[in-house]
Amino acid sequence: MNKKLVVLMGLDGSGKSTQAELLRDWLQKRGIPAETVWMRGESYLARPVLAAGKALLRAPRETKRGEGIRTGKAYEDYVGSKKTMFRNPVLRKIWTSLTLFDLYITFRIAFSRVPRETAVVILDRYIYDSFIDIDTAYGEGGKEAGRLLGSTLAGLFPKPQTVILLAIKPEQAMQRKDDIPSITYLREREAVYDMIGLAVGAVKVDAGRPVEEVQSAIRDAVKGVMK
Repeated sequence: MNKKLVVLMGLDGSGKSTQAELLRDWLQKRGIPAETVWMRGESYLARPVLAAGKALLRAPRETKRGEGIRTGKAYEDYVGSKKTMFRNPVLRKIWTSLTLFDLYITFRIAFSRVPRETAVVILDRYIYDSFIDIDTAYGEGGKEAGRLLGSTLAGLFPKPQTVILLAIKPEQAMQRKDDIPSITYLREREAVYDMIGLAVGAVKVDAGRPVEEVQSAIRDAVKGVMK
């Protein structure tokens, strides 16, 4: 792949989408063709399993993207049931494989739509965020995410030239978004993000600062990509 990849990873509410768009516009103004790709991922292979699992676990009903993740006892009960279910190693292996293959399909489809002349692709989330989602679903405290980093499935995805971890305190992230399940949802991910960020050599940027200051730090981090 000739295109250079810049990854923005971090907690929900850290400003990944906003910063990705600002970086794209800044690069384009400097004559560098750049595009953003949102890598949350759709459910292709895992959709039937996901639907059955949510019905079984009585997941909160979704009316729009993200609406199923809500604060309250219903969500906490759902998370507890999910972690109990994933104690089964066979189910874990199936779910992990389906989730990552779905992400790979999303990646391939997204990149097929990127203009040929694009030099830099800015990824809003990447496999690292998905590893952390899987890890916290299993209640592993980083062990599963670390294992996935060295897995064969991870090798399906190209290695980015630059990874930027947008670090923010869970309390501040909660104030920015109204579709985050609970403070616990963020806290259990915060330490895993730090661990994965360190493992992949991410540049850690304080995302709690004003947008312009965060963007300035990101630009400094990607200067090497533009050479």
